[in-house]
Amino acid sequence: MIKYISKFRSKFSLWTYRKRGVQIGDNVYISPKAYIDSHSGSSVIIGNNVYITRNVVILNHTDTHKGGPLNLWVKYGGERISKDVIIKDNVFIGVNSVIMPGVTIGKNAIVGALSFVNTDIPEGTVYGGMPAKKITDVATMIQNDLPEFDVELWKKQMF
Repeated sequence: MIKYISKFRSKFSLWTYRKRGVQIGDNVYISPKAYIDSHSGSSVIIGNNVYITRNVVILNHTDTHKGGPLNLWVKYGGERISKDVIIKDNVFIGVNSVIMPGVTIGKNAIVGALSFVNTDIPEGTVYGGMPAKKITDVATMIQNDLPEFDVELWKKQMF
């Protein structure tokens, strides 16, 4: 029974995000505890085979920069930033990560847990940290962890 409830929550979550204008590809998992911002004029576009884990926050605008109820940020010349976020195919985003407005995450990329992503991530790379920085390439990581895995065949199929 719990398995069916969990599956329903996941599908309902995808349905709600789609209704709010988030473009979501096929075979995508978004944790019910994730938050995808879709309140501004910018878009969030998620490709196929993407896995977004618990407590991930994807922002497409920076209203917090307004400075709260006193509008301190605006009062001193700050402005609202509103930009698209694009997550391409075959991406994994680890627990408690934050994706900022204007970021593009390339195909076959991995974002490690607790990462603050404020710049684009090239395809086939592993990023992590605050702010997120390149750790390695996905192909190198696979080769080191699974020496019997045919990386060249994988690259032909995925890139």
